[in-house]
Amino acid sequence: MNNFIRIVLGIMFLSCGREASFTVTGDVEGLDDVMVYFELGARQVDSVKAVGGHFEYKGNTLEAPEYITVRSGNNQWGGRFWAENSRIKITGSATGSCEITGSRTEDEYQLYREHMKPVWMAKEAANSMEDSVFMEFARRYPRSQVSLNHVYNCRLLHKYSFPRLNVLFQCLDTTAFKGRQWNTFMEVYNIDRKLQPGCTFPAFSFPDVFDTSLSLADYKGRYLLVTIGSAGLDEYEDGLLSRKELYDQYADKEFTMVDILLERNKEKMIKVIANYGIKWDLVSDCKYWDCYIVREWGIDHICQNFLLDREGKIIARNLSLGDLKKTMNDLK
Repeated sequence: MNNFIRIVLGIMFLSCGREASFTVTGDVEGLDDVMVYFELGARQVDSVKAVGGHFEYKGNTLEAPEYITVRSGNNQWGGRFWAENSRIKITGSATGSCEITGSRTEDEYQLYREHMKPVWMAKEAANSMEDSVFMEFARRYPRSQVSLNHVYNCRLLHKYSFPRLNVLFQCLDTTAFKGRQWNTFMEVYNIDRKLQPGCTFPAFSFPDVFDTSLSLADYKGRYLLVTIGSAGLDEYEDGLLSRKELYDQYADKEFTMVDILLERNKEKMIKVIANYGIKWDLVSDCKYWDCYIVREWGIDHICQNFLLDREGKIIARNLSLGDLKKTMNDLK
């Protein structure tokens, strides 16, 4: 009897001590007979198969809520949400919207977005006025170091595009300035100016994941989308599905892509290719931010893209997916 009591108490103790984990159950119309992948950060966590739109994934215990990515193996469906140790449900359509329930953190995140929306909208409206207000000041004080400092910060801190920056730059009396700040600004300005539409894209040569050296000349005769990013970076990976769609749509129209990645090694590149079914070239010298393009091309923020013509001249840069499609449709 005593042994029985000890066994029962032991089972009760183990049950009470077992940590909670998270599960994700999905009922997504149109998600039929495909693998569904779950990723935390840049690493692939696990996968389950969706049958008739239904899937269930049992994850490990999370130390704290984490932002998780879920996507189909064919990359036609996916999204991101906050996961925590609870039973989470995803319902909806693979071609429409989905609702996520069961995660308090995700609920709080949506409340946060709604709460902050008026501020973000007001900030956006104020930002649209900032340039014109500054230009009034700069036209009155075109030789002031304060005017230069504002333009300097717009480029170096706020990463203004060249067309937007150049409008402000034209308000300055360039004969008035010298010194370190002026020299630094002009170095960046002149680099930016050489990477605008109509200019020839600089030559490059980088190894791919198989150590095959690929250069700009290898793509001559085709339209080329050059993306500069880093595997594992949210902005880069969030755009992969859209660019995969673009690649599949225009691959037979003398169009291809190459991603120049700032990496320390090839590990994340290989994972991106495997996890997303990438068919275009990914290249890197694995020198991370010491890669020569950072200084020579003025690449101080990522991700960026450049659309080149068949001769390697820049057609446009930093286009959205919609603008890329429109531009490709307009090309003969």
